[in-house]
Amino acid sequence: MNNRIIKILLLGVGGNVSQGILTALRHSNLNCRIIGACVSPESLGLFFCDKAYISPYANDPKFIDWVGEVCRKENIDIVLSGVEENLVALESKRPELKKLGIPFFNTPLHLLEVGNDKLSTCSWLKENGLNYPKFADASDPDQVKELVLAVGYPILAKPAKGKGSAGIFVINNDEQLLSAPQKGYVYQELIGTPDTEYTVGCYNDRYGELKGLIIMQRWLKHGTTFKAEIVHNEAIKDECERICKLFKAVGSLNIQLRMHEGKPVCFELNVRFSGTTPIRAHWGFNDVEAFIREYLFDEEVSFSPAKEGIVYRYYNEAYVNPDMIRELGHKGFVDTVESFGNVKE
Repeated sequence: MNNRIIKILLLGVGGNVSQGILTALRHSNLNCRIIGACVSPESLGLFFCDKAYISPYANDPKFIDWVGEVCRKENIDIVLSGVEENLVALESKRPELKKLGIPFFNTPLHLLEVGNDKLSTCSWLKENGLNYPKFADASDPDQVKELVLAVGYPILAKPAKGKGSAGIFVINNDEQLLSAPQKGYVYQELIGTPDTEYTVGCYNDRYGELKGLIIMQRWLKHGTTFKAEIVHNEAIKDECERICKLFKAVGSLNIQLRMHEGKPVCFELNVRFSGTTPIRAHWGFNDVEAFIREYLFDEEVSFSPAKEGIVYRYYNEAYVNPDMIRELGHKGFVDTVESFGNVKE
């Protein structure tokens, strides 16, 4: 087993997905030095890294050059992030990354865009003969009329490029439909129930071939998983294998679906690591470690996740040294997070 120190630049550690990547790295058998970065000195994930930087926003013209500068300065082996904006910003500059010394591996941009737009996701599922919720572009009156005639009320309104449960609501009648937002929204058939929702973690190799998946039934609070349980369901497994075979993601693909009228119906594709990444890692499905082993060491990866398990999330506290926040705000980085004392929980 290769035990050299792997230097990782982890972007967006203020977000729960990048924090989950951080947890998975600490849970792995890899010898990692984690350089964390985020836009605010109060981003909690910074306190759990080995070194911390304040980064520009992904839409800042200086962002790519800044990433390249840190990669060269810290001799970074691989750049990771759970923030869609970071992934898109880096992937959109793919031709320049090698020249800038940025070791970034990712699913191609056109597939990121399918996953980041719920209207595009539904369209892709339909075009590829997969199960999908009936849908309409909210700005197209003809599509909306056709959807209402096909499924009736209630229907679900979602921001096409929203995150979590932000901006999602139910339309129950014609009156509510008239006052509902249209631009940037997709309307969908209301499928399944909260008790028939599943999140499926899939790992695909550099050629887009599925190497393993883990199925969890999940229950949500405020748009994020608060309880999850490993399940074994052949219908879900078969549908996710079909999706992966056609989608050809690179690395982690998270499929969100509900059982509806006896069949699994995908309603969202997260073309990145997931908020449940640390849960999967605990159960033996560490797709972050697999990704690094494949891309840095050319290792064949395989998974043997636990046969059963239940997890609950709960609120906790972290007590941090305010001197680190001040130094980050003043200098933009701290060389050794450990010098400010361990975070107390």
